[in-house]
Amino acid sequence: MLRHASLIKLLFNRELSEMYISAALRDLALSMSGIFIPLYLLVDLDYSLSKVLLFFLLYGIAVTLSVIPAAKFTSRYGVKHGILISMFGLIIYNISLVTLPHYNLFFIPAVLSGLSTSFYWINFHADFAKFSDKKNRGREVSIWFITAYMSILLGPILGSIIITYMGFITLFVIVSLIFMLSAVPLFLSSEVYEPIEFSIRDIFRRSHLKETYFYVTYGIRMMVSMVVSPIYIFFLLTQYISLGAIASLTALGSMIIGYFVGRLSKDEKKERLMLRYGSLFHSLGLFFMVFVRTFVQIAVVNVYLAMSFIFIDIPHYSMMYTKARKQRNMMGYIVFREISIGIGRVLGVLLILLTGKLILGFIVSGITMITWFFI
Repeated sequence: MLRHASLIKLLFNRELSEMYISAALRDLALSMSGIFIPLYLLVDLDYSLSKVLLFFLLYGIAVTLSVIPAAKFTSRYGVKHGILISMFGLIIYNISLVTLPHYNLFFIPAVLSGLSTSFYWINFHADFAKFSDKKNRGREVSIWFITAYMSILLGPILGSIIITYMGFITLFVIVSLIFMLSAVPLFLSSEVYEPIEFSIRDIFRRSHLKETYFYVTYGIRMMVSMVVSPIYIFFLLTQYISLGAIASLTALGSMIIGYFVGRLSKDEKKERLMLRYGSLFHSLGLFFMVFVRTFVQIAVVNVYLAMSFIFIDIPHYSMMYTKARKQRNMMGYIVFREISIGIGRVLGVLLILLTGKLILGFIVSGITMITWFFI
């Protein structure tokens, strides 16, 4: 009975509930379109693989360089206004994707996407770190993940059906409308503006540096899931609906395992243990990707990858929010984390480019290049 009462209390934390609903709608929109963006550029617009990678390189650079301005904005105007800026940025980003075939300035949507990403996560993390409960932080993170994956469960398959039967332009219009809707829950209550202290010198504290490696490699992994995996799976299966179905299956696996991982995340010792073993098993899954060829094989390995990564992700976020709250300057630590991940995003794309340039010279098929990258 006490356990259920505690869960109800977590769900009715007003600030977090608004964030859960807004994040779920945003994740629905992103999951409908996100994994298909590399293919929109590669297949529909007939960009070369190197040009697609350049698009995401510019995205990674934009994320990294806009983190500090985003934090400055938040410290002056408040979290909810920062997230609203992000949502409108994503709407303009989708409009720029629709018009991209006409003006071909692909750096514009790349930069817009990067700016929106940094503005969103700086504000989301600041809000979550501030309003989450220390004793229940692991469970609160798992609730966030479960609500997110409930949206992601529907998004990819829905997006793939829209692309197949109505095209990318219809998808981008629908996604833009959902982004607009995702801003509404944040303003069900007024912005209680409390200035958030932020100083650039607090980004580069020596105590943060030991975590740089983890965050950089985390950013590299983000680019694998955002760019490499969708292209690789599409090369193998050649159908948007197959790609969408696999993405939805992985979300289901993540949602199921996320509940149990959240219950295990009770103290830092257990969280560190889960993170270490999760990293080991996840890396094995990436190696298995080299050998998959059929829909069933790809689905099984991707579900395994998603479930193993939950053992990294939930403990990581719980520990990150706990550490942020312990800092004299909470925002300084969050900015340090986002810059480190942004550097990882950039390095991830550069590694893919180097893999193709040094090992294969982009002469062979893209699927061979990506196979080497997974190794």
